[in-house]
Amino acid sequence: MTVRKLDADGDLAMGPQEFLTGYTAEEVAQNVVTRLKFFLGEWFLDTTEGTDWFGSVLGKGSVLASRESVIRRRILLTPGCAGMTAFSLTTDIATRELNVTASIVSTSGDNAEINFVQAIV
Repeated sequence: MTVRKLDADGDLAMGPQEFLTGYTAEEVAQNVVTRLKFFLGEWFLDTTEGTDWFGSVLGKGSVLASRESVIRRRILLTPGCAGMTAFSLTTDIATRELNVTASIVSTSGDNAEINFVQAIV
């Protein structure tokens, strides 16, 4: 798999040396964050793809166990992710944010840290 690196603002980094190849930990971590940002039904070619933020995770009546299950599954089903060694999900009511922190292992054997924040509206 080959992906283009993202800069600090989340935009595509341009240049000849801005590609990641071979399921490196950095590549898999970037793909995990991209998959978490992707809302269910957002892609018109496959409306079954995406994270169910409004239904299962942030929806009314959703419970912590189901939230964790949806997010863990999304991370573990990312191509190149061989497993997780740590996972944390916290909600900050004051800032209205849901924070996901995970340590993943790529199929190449490298480790990477995932830090993802989703605004709760």
